[in-house]
Amino acid sequence: MKLYVKIYFNPEGDDPISVVKKMKDLGFSPVVGMYDFVKEFDLPEEYPQIVRELHDALKGTKVMYTVQTRKE
Repeated sequence: MKLYVKIYFNPEGDDPISVVKKMKDLGFSPVVGMYDFVKEFDLPEEYPQIVRELHDALKGTKVMYTVQTRKE
């Protein structure tokens, strides 16, 4: 499975480069196209922990995001 993340930066928030670093630290890879990052995982049971860690990492950055999961 793949979890895709689209990031919306806020000029009043954290520097985009620091947000990219946070995403990479969480195991997300930058991608080009409709989404900005992707993370692969094997089991649906992993989803809650992944999105919880994502949310916690971006909390306070003033970044908005959307996620989409696909089984590919």
